[in-house]
Amino acid sequence: MTLEATGTAEALLIARTLFAAVLGYLALGNLLDLSGAIDYAASKGAPLPRLLVPATSFALLAGAAAILIGAYPALGAITILAFFIGVTPVMHDFWNETGMQRDNEEYHFLKNVGLAAGAMVFLALSATTWPYALGIGLW
Repeated sequence: MTLEATGTAEALLIARTLFAAVLGYLALGNLLDLSGAIDYAASKGAPLPRLLVPATSFALLAGAAAILIGAYPALGAITILAFFIGVTPVMHDFWNETGMQRDNEEYHFLKNVGLAAGAMVFLALSATTWPYALGIGLW
């Protein structure tokens, strides 16, 4: 598959930039309020929150950077996907909540599902040559 249609290269660059910006914002939010993120993860019963919150936040940031610059995009997409698969059902278990808290958790659950789907799209595209990218990859 090639990305040769008019505007496709630019659309992919814009999509990569926006996707990475959203993920970077989420990851940096956790890292800049690490104690709050750790406390929240602990309140949700996440295992080893003092270790896993910073580790997964850095992993999310690294995955976003890989997608943005086009260096090992498959690895970046897999890292992002693993983050959302592991984090989403633990941190946004809306089925265990009621009222406004249920609505809030359901919103974040669905947001994460959408971001995971985006990571799957970038994974599917990772076997192609990306314009405006470093072009370093697994295949």
